[in-house]
Amino acid sequence: MVSKRFRLSRRTMLRGMVGGTMVALALPPLEAMLDAHGEAWADGSELPRRLVSWFWGNGVALADVGNPGGPLRFAPAQTGPGYSLTPQLEPFAAVRDYVSVLTGYRVSASFPLRRGHHDGTAMFSGHPFIELPPGSANYASKFGGPSFDQVVADRLGGQTFLPSVQLRVSKRVVTSEGPSLEFLSHKGPEQPLPAIQDPREAWERLFASFTVPDDPEKPHRMAALDAVLEDTAQLKARVGTADRLRLDAHLAAVEQLRSQIDALAPSCEIPPQTAQSNDDIDGNEQLEPVNRAMAEVLALAFACDITRVASIQFSGSVGYTVFHMLGQNMGHHDLTHDAGQNEAVDASTIYTMQMLAYLCERLMQTPEGAGNLLDNSVIFAGSDASSGLTHAVTDMPIIVAGRGGGSLTHPGIHHRSDGANTSDILLTCAKAVCPEITGIGGGAGHSSTPVSALQA
Repeated sequence: MVSKRFRLSRRTMLRGMVGGTMVALALPPLEAMLDAHGEAWADGSELPRRLVSWFWGNGVALADVGNPGGPLRFAPAQTGPGYSLTPQLEPFAAVRDYVSVLTGYRVSASFPLRRGHHDGTAMFSGHPFIELPPGSANYASKFGGPSFDQVVADRLGGQTFLPSVQLRVSKRVVTSEGPSLEFLSHKGPEQPLPAIQDPREAWERLFASFTVPDDPEKPHRMAALDAVLEDTAQLKARVGTADRLRLDAHLAAVEQLRSQIDALAPSCEIPPQTAQSNDDIDGNEQLEPVNRAMAEVLALAFACDITRVASIQFSGSVGYTVFHMLGQNMGHHDLTHDAGQNEAVDASTIYTMQMLAYLCERLMQTPEGAGNLLDNSVIFAGSDASSGLTHAVTDMPIIVAGRGGGSLTHPGIHHRSDGANTSDILLTCAKAVCPEITGIGGGAGHSSTPVSALQA
C-alpha cells in the first residue's frame, strides 16, 4: 500500500500538449486515491456505483411451441443460489456468481394490454405508454414517463462528465412505430435519447477530454494519448508499485481499444442504405466486434468515472437483426413469429446472452479498489416480450448482474415470482445505485416495493 504521506485526488487527470492544445486523460481508481482497505475513497466517501440497462428485442424461445402459454427455455428448473444454467444461460458460466435470473414477473405498466411489443417496452420505464397517431404504420407510441436509467441519471449525472450514455449495437431497428420501439432511454414522453451506434463515435463522446482536432501530421485524433506520457512518467515516480502496474495496464488497455475500434472501419463498399452502411461487411452487421468495442469503451468510461449510467440496445423491438453468423438469413422479428423457427430463435438467444456476458466479464476483469467494476455495478437486462411468438408480457426473461456496491445478493439467485410487477426489479436496481430513490414508474406500473430476495 502507498505511504499515507502521498494521496492523490480521485479527479486527477494526466495532461499534455498537442499542437498548442491541452489534452487530458482520466485515470482509473488508484491505491493512492483509496482508503487503507481499498473499499472507499481516501476521504471516506463510497466508490461510485453504476447502472446499465441492456435490451434485446423479441423475447426468447418457447420450451414447447405447441404450448405457447407454457414455460420458456430461458428459465432454470431450480430457484435460489444453486440454480443450474440452462443452455440459454450457459454463456454466464464465468460470471455466474454475479448473475441473478428473474422469472414469473409481468409488465404491470402494460395492463390492460394494447399492442404487442409496445406493451413490453413499458417495462423499462414502469409507465404505461402513450399512443400516437400511427401515420403509415399499424401502430405508434411513446414512453409515458422517463426510463428508469434516466431516473438514476437525474440523481447521479451531476457528479460526472456525462450524466449518461446511450449505445446501440444492431442498427436494424424499426423507426416507423414511434419512440417506444426506436429508443431505449427516454428523459420523458417528449425526450427520447438517440443511441450511438458507431464505437468510434462512442469513443469520441466519452473520451473527448483527450482528443484534439485533426492534425495533418497526426491524422488519427486518438494519437493525443501520446501527449500525456510525460505526465504519466512523473506520476509513476510518486505512486506505489501496484499503482504503477495499474497505470501501465490502463494505458495498454486504452491503446488496445484504440486499435480495435480503428479495425472496425468498413472493409467493403458502402451499401446503398446509408443507415446500415458504416460497419457492414458484404451486407452483414459486425455484431460481435461492435458489441465487444462498446463493452470496452463503457468499461473504460466507468473506470475513469466519466459516466455512471448507460443503456445498451443490443437489438431492437420489432428489430430485423439477422444473425448471419448462425447461418440465418431472416430478420429476427419475423423469425420469432414463425413457430417453425423456434430452434433458430433459441440459437439467437444463446448468441445474444453471449454478448451480454461479455460486458459482465469485461467489467469483472477491470479492477477497482479491493474488487472490480462489476462489484460496483448493476446491469438490468430484458426484452419486450417473453416470447415474440405470443407477445406475452408475463413471465418476462430478466437478468440482473453485478453486486451494486454490496447492496445486491451474492452469489446470484434464480428468483421466480407469481406475476409480480417488473417495476419492483427496476426499483431494486435503482436503489442499489441511489438508495434514496423510493419509487419507479407510474399508474399501474408504479412500484415502491423492491424485491427483497435480490437485496443483500
